[in-house]
Amino acid sequence: MKRLEFSSYTFGLVAATVMLAGCAGPQPPAGVRGEIPQPAALARRLDSSRSWMLPAAKSMGRLLYVSDSWSSDVYVYDYASRRLVGILSGFTTPAGQCVDRHGNVWITEFSGTQVFEYAHGGTTPIKTLTTGAQYSFGCSVDPKTGNLAVANDGNSGTIPGQVLLFKDASGVPISYQNGHCLELSSPGYDDKGNLYVEGGSYQTNDVCRLPHGGATLGLVSSNELIYAPGSVMWDGQYITLEDNEYKGNRNTAIYQMQEATGGNLTLVGTVQLNDDCGSDEFIAQPFIVGRSNTPRNRKQGYSVVGSNADCKSKVDFWSYPAGGDLVPLIMAPKEPDGQSVSVAP
Repeated sequence: MKRLEFSSYTFGLVAATVMLAGCAGPQPPAGVRGEIPQPAALARRLDSSRSWMLPAAKSMGRLLYVSDSWSSDVYVYDYASRRLVGILSGFTTPAGQCVDRHGNVWITEFSGTQVFEYAHGGTTPIKTLTTGAQYSFGCSVDPKTGNLAVANDGNSGTIPGQVLLFKDASGVPISYQNGHCLELSSPGYDDKGNLYVEGGSYQTNDVCRLPHGGATLGLVSSNELIYAPGSVMWDGQYITLEDNEYKGNRNTAIYQMQEATGGNLTLVGTVQLNDDCGSDEFIAQPFIVGRSNTPRNRKQGYSVVGSNADCKSKVDFWSYPAGGDLVPLIMAPKEPDGQSVSVAP
C-alpha cells in the first residue's frame, strides 16, 4: 500500500529554480500580466513563498491542481494547454485533493492537520478546516449534501484509520472507523451520496462504506481481489477502486464496480494505467476527469490524470476508460502526490 515518504525536506531555492526554469514547458508569471519571467525574477518569486495565479486562470474552463510534497506547494495548470498558470503556497506537505459541485478545490495535508478550500483560480483559501489528525490522504464531497469526507491513514496498521465527516463542509468532524479498514486511502462518494474507502487490515485488503444518511462505516464485499489499496472515485457511471499492484505486480489499475443493494460491489471493467517510467507504475490517486465536477457527473469521464510515485516529476494523462498509452505533463513538479481537475462554475 502506498505511503508517502516524508522524512526531512530540503527546500533549495537553486534546485527549485533549475527544476522550473530548465523545463521545456512554459514558465510561470513574474507578476505582470502575460510576462514570462527570467530566472532571477523566478527566483525572487519562489523565495517569497507567496501564492500567485494568472488573472486569466479564473475564466479557464478546466484547471489541473497538483500537490508537490517536495516544495509543499500546489501547482496549477490550464488543463487544455498544460500551461502552468499558478502556484499555491502555505501548506504542510499537501496530498490528496477533491472538488465540489461549484468547482472549489479541497486540498488535504499529510503532515499537517488542516484541509483548505480554494475557489476555481483563487489564490487565498475561502475556508480552512481542522482534522485534528495527521496523515490525511484524500477527500471527497457528497454531491447530495455538500458534506466533506477526509480519510487518514491511522498508525501503521495498529490503529484504524478514520473517515472524518464535516457536515456542510464546516465545523468539527464526526469520526468513523472499521477494524477491517485500518490504513485508509483517499475516499470517494458515488452520485447517490454513498461513501466508499479502501483499506488494509492485518491480513487482507477490504472496502468499507458509509451509506448516505448512515451512521456506521461498514464492510462491503467485492469480487475483485485488491493487492494494494488505493483511491476511490465516481467516474460518472461507476464507483471505481484503485489497485496499485494489479494482479500482484507493480502496475496500477482502476476497477469499475457495479453497486448492489447494501453496497456490495461487482467488477464490470478494468482500466490499466500504463507508464513509460521503468518497470514500476504506482499512480497516486488518479483523478477521473468528466464534463462536470466529480462526483456530480452523470456521464462517464473521458480522461484520467495521475502522478507516478515511483518517478520524479511525472504526471500523466490517459484516455478513459481506454487507458493504455499516456501523454506526460512536461512541466511537472518534483514529487507530485495528488491532483484534481476543477471545472469552471
